[in-house]
Amino acid sequence: MDTGVSLVMSQLVRVLKKEYPTLSFEIVRKMLLKDIINTLSLQYPNNAQHFSKVKDTSFIKPDGGFLFCTNSKNERRLILVSEVKKQGTNDKRKKEGLKKQAQGNAVERLGKNLIGIRTIFKHHGVLPFVCFGSGHDFALNSSILDRVVTMNEFFPLNVIYVEKGFLPFEPVSMFFRKKEWSQKEMFKILYDVAKKSIEHKFI
Repeated sequence: MDTGVSLVMSQLVRVLKKEYPTLSFEIVRKMLLKDIINTLSLQYPNNAQHFSKVKDTSFIKPDGGFLFCTNSKNERRLILVSEVKKQGTNDKRKKEGLKKQAQGNAVERLGKNLIGIRTIFKHHGVLPFVCFGSGHDFALNSSILDRVVTMNEFFPLNVIYVEKGFLPFEPVSMFFRKKEWSQKEMFKILYDVAKKSIEHKFI
């Protein structure tokens, strides 16, 4: 699905360019941690001295990348971040007569990125992050789903959240299930999130 979400993001840019001809769009594949910290230092100068030093090469690289938008005033804003996670093959292993494997750590890796992305948007009124998860570990009533719910600050999954309307809580759009998400499904959700993000005090 990681290749799929990249294709969907490219398709999304083409559609948004037609819909918003006065705006320009750019997908950035990764963001250096040092650049994130530099931006946070400008936004929160009283806290700048407390931020840690990081390696110059450390970065966050979500599968679908970071989608930036620039308006006619040359104001640039991050409007969408997308990620995919696939975890769990024990259903297939059972059919093949193989032993169960330990449940994977895809959601733990998601947790790391989610913390960083939430921090990137601290200064903004929106949090347009979307993650699509699929695989046996995310079947209905799975305990692994509870880990994802915990990461979402106990807000429900499979719901779009863009504007920060529940502060101090900051839920994001977590779409998780056993069945893989199609490109058509991903496009509809990402399109809705991008539009809400663009139209929030930007145009």
